[in-house]
Amino acid sequence: MYQIEELPDLKVAWHESYKCLAEPLLEYVWEVANHFLPDYEDVSAAPAIFANRYAERNLSVEERYERTQEMKTFKGTLEEYKKREYRKLDDSFKEKFLTNEDLQNTIEAYKLDVSKFWYLLLFIYDFIEDIGTNAPALNKSVLEDFSYFHANLLETTSITLKKNNKKSYVVEREDTIRIVQAALQHFTNTYSNIIHSEQDREAMIKQLKDIGLEGFIRNDLSSKISFTDKFSLDISYKKWKFTDMFLFFIERRKATTIPDKKVKVSKDKMMLVSRLIYTVGYDGKRYNEEYDSEGNKNRMLSNLLRRYKNEKFPSVIANNYNVVS
Repeated sequence: MYQIEELPDLKVAWHESYKCLAEPLLEYVWEVANHFLPDYEDVSAAPAIFANRYAERNLSVEERYERTQEMKTFKGTLEEYKKREYRKLDDSFKEKFLTNEDLQNTIEAYKLDVSKFWYLLLFIYDFIEDIGTNAPALNKSVLEDFSYFHANLLETTSITLKKNNKKSYVVEREDTIRIVQAALQHFTNTYSNIIHSEQDREAMIKQLKDIGLEGFIRNDLSSKISFTDKFSLDISYKKWKFTDMFLFFIERRKATTIPDKKVKVSKDKMMLVSRLIYTVGYDGKRYNEEYDSEGNKNRMLSNLLRRYKNEKFPSVIANNYNVVS
């Protein structure tokens, strides 16, 4: 069986991701992360986030907390830390990856380092699960709606309320309308004072939640988060994004013949991705087979992508990777 070189615990905070640049095992991760998850000056924070999630995958909650204290990345108590939502990085398909001879032969044909490729597979899978499993819903910007409503309310001369799409109350009294306008202005000022403070992002979110303004966060991306609505991507969308990221990585590479190999080795890039989809469990053995029982070439992944060629990938936000996709 092939061997995977263990990624060391780098203990690098996400905002210091550049410190991971020298880690050779993250070479392929960097290549994909900088394209799909760019950050400050195109140095993605994702490799550091991934490396930390990998290091924590087998730790207890108490051990994870102690690690954050050592790294100075969490200022709260253990009890506060325990209340945070946590999704463990899943590497349960490692043996399936290593024992798939067809997949490993193709990796060898492309002259890819098996350890670096393993961490790329883990990273892409973890990211897609992050945006696609129990993730915050991304709706029309709350600030867009609020800004329009606020501007109109300041000039309004009447307010109409509806219940079950039927008009239930109309107010035209100037003093009542002024009270509503003043209350809205107070909330606007409170919001502004919080987001322009020197607090960290988690403290801001907590304060905004406490006063009922959890939909409002400093940047436009975060302002679209719904803290209560969660969703999961359909498996076909996961396969779509998975393929998009892997094809970007493999498109400039060429496979070569492997000397002394007595079996046929697939050099088909779509077949490589199809077998990776099978490896992580997004589909069954049919995705691992190059030909069907009648000898026809496997076109299942190509057919899936063709179905979505005129569609836009749904707007989603990651729980851990701090990006929108």
